[in-house]
Amino acid sequence: MSDNKTLNLMDLVPGMRVSLSDGAVAEVVENPQDGSWIICRYLSHPAMPNLVEAGEQPVFATDIEGIVQ
Repeated sequence: MSDNKTLNLMDLVPGMRVSLSDGAVAEVVENPQDGSWIICRYLSHPAMPNLVEAGEQPVFATDIEGIVQ
C-alpha cells in the first residue's frame, strides 16, 4: 500500500478506490488534476456511515493513505 508521501494524486483516475486516514474507503469519481483534491464517493466509513449515502464528496490529499487493490 502506498502512503501519501509517495502517492501522486495526478495518477488517480475515476473508478480507483482509496483508503483514507480515518479508516474509510472511497471511490474516485473525478480528479480535477490540481494535486490537492479528488472527488470521491464513500464506499464505507467506520465512524460516519451516513457518508456512504451522501453522494460525491471532496477529499484532501493528506487524508489519502493509499490505493485499495
